[in-house]
Amino acid sequence: MPYLKITSTFFLLFFSYLVYGQKPDTTVSLREALTLAEKNYPLLKSKYYESEAAKKDVALSRNTIIPSLDLSYQANLATYNNITGMLNPSGIFPISGPPSAENIYQPVFGSAAGVSMNWQAITFGQRDAQTAYATAGVNQKESDSKMELFRHLANVTNTYLDAALAKQLIAVNQKNIKRVEFALIQSRTLTSKGLKPGVDTALFQSELSKSRIELLNATERFETQKIMLSQFLAVNEAINTKDSLFFEKFPQAHAAISSDFSNHPYVSYPKSILEYSLAKEKLIKRSYLPKINIWSTAYARGSGIKYDGTVKASDGLGFSRFNYGLGFQIVYPILKFSDKNLQIQQQNLMTQSIQQKVEENLLILDKKDQISQVTYNNAYLIATETATQLQSAQYAFKAMQIRYNTGLVNFSDLIQAQYNLLKAETDSQQSYWYIWKALLNKAVTKGDINIFLNELK
Repeated sequence: MPYLKITSTFFLLFFSYLVYGQKPDTTVSLREALTLAEKNYPLLKSKYYESEAAKKDVALSRNTIIPSLDLSYQANLATYNNITGMLNPSGIFPISGPPSAENIYQPVFGSAAGVSMNWQAITFGQRDAQTAYATAGVNQKESDSKMELFRHLANVTNTYLDAALAKQLIAVNQKNIKRVEFALIQSRTLTSKGLKPGVDTALFQSELSKSRIELLNATERFETQKIMLSQFLAVNEAINTKDSLFFEKFPQAHAAISSDFSNHPYVSYPKSILEYSLAKEKLIKRSYLPKINIWSTAYARGSGIKYDGTVKASDGLGFSRFNYGLGFQIVYPILKFSDKNLQIQQQNLMTQSIQQKVEENLLILDKKDQISQVTYNNAYLIATETATQLQSAQYAFKAMQIRYNTGLVNFSDLIQAQYNLLKAETDSQQSYWYIWKALLNKAVTKGDINIFLNELK
């Protein structure tokens, strides 16, 4: 007897340490959890920054209508030996002026300053195509961000349901421990009066240890789910569940919802990639059209060599000649038609490939929708049977307790009734969890998490 008291006290102290001796949890409702996840999760922030960066591409493409204006100045000290003839200037700095009679190694100063303007005035639609391409890139990034957000919120909801079930199963196991402890006390009383064999007390003590082990395992599962939930919410402390509605009522049955998946995040994203590919096709076509550039310049030159060959090196630091110019330039890639056609063909094949991926996603969602409806209907049928199972198991256990105490049945019969009751209580909690999971699956398939959240009102 003292040994059993010491063991029970130790177990309670150890269990209290596991549950209460750690850092306090943050208890949140599902809606609060979803808000935290959307606000904190690093991947969602990354997608947001990608979208904002893509918007800068649109601004940059529009900025090409602004002419470039460059201001430059240079000064140098160099010899002025020169010769007539063509030279490829790659890697060699050119020297202006007439040819020299001989090599003179005396350096002189030279200087130059200028302002040049270049304006791509007419692009025959290339600028608009580039802007449309950049805008399609923004749409793609935003669709990717929405898809990732939808996927993450679904994961948070799924994990929250798992944590809530694990929490309920702890309560089920605690209730079972109380039943076994009560049976153990009764067994000792009956044994002391000679109404039951002493071995029953040892068997009940063994069952009590088994029940405590199950409670420890249930606690471990709950603690694990809380940590996983905190990961999805990107918080340091473990997250505890608040909503108990999931195990108090079933969601209302829904009529068949439209099977239009055109706005589903898993369809919108590949569609945005398709639009991006089509925009690139248009950009390729426009890139081979002519370009008209308007340019103007004003510049000044200085040299330490006079027009008559007189050398005064330091005069080269000042300006002695001034010029300006204005003109336009037409550029047309005459021999690039084959390149253009190959690039267009290549991009068109990419477009067709993406189109088939869109079709695949629509097919998958349609079949998942059918499966989710079957699962949802089946969850209701299971829940109905589970309620009957629990009621029968409760009645059978109470009856078996009375029969055991009066000596009509043995230990095995009572324990079997207790197992049946424990399983019925577990199945009852899981049936609630199963039907809410089925509803979540429907919401994910439909691409609208509010189908699930609206049931929490």
